[in-house]
Amino acid sequence: MASGWEGGEPDAPRITDLSGIGAENFKQRNTNFLTSDKEYELFDHQTHQDARHKIWVTRNGDLRQILRDFPTDAPVYEQCAGWVHAVAGRHFFPDANHRTAIATLRKLLQDNGIPPGQWPPRLTRDVVLRSHAIRREIENVRLDTLYRHDRLFLVWLLYFKTVLRVEG
Repeated sequence: MASGWEGGEPDAPRITDLSGIGAENFKQRNTNFLTSDKEYELFDHQTHQDARHKIWVTRNGDLRQILRDFPTDAPVYEQCAGWVHAVAGRHFFPDANHRTAIATLRKLLQDNGIPPGQWPPRLTRDVVLRSHAIRREIENVRLDTLYRHDRLFLVWLLYFKTVLRVEG
């Protein structure tokens, strides 16, 4: 699969170890948002039990594909933008897909010795809102387009170039 990723500087920080995240981890983090976050949206008389069921019936193989296709040779800004594009763009869960993407991404950065730093809440919220709007306008993210460089990817690329200060 041609991803469009270009290698960059060989010594630049990158996410290369994804072993700290698994399919169950995605589901647990999303469930944590369901149980602890008043902003988790339940639709059409949906209960927490219904939402929990929808989270846990998400196919592990689909979630593993995010890890399998991850561009370990891309610059870290592109890796981060691609990660949010894949997780939030594919919309695996009933809600909190952006929050799940960001939480798992911060773990990956930490696991790879890349300090994520502070991501301003207001800026993050604005980018998430923009991301939601773009997601409605573009073709759905599919399992074969998880890391596509489209408008959704570009919104997140700009965000990570702004908030992620990584020494090369």
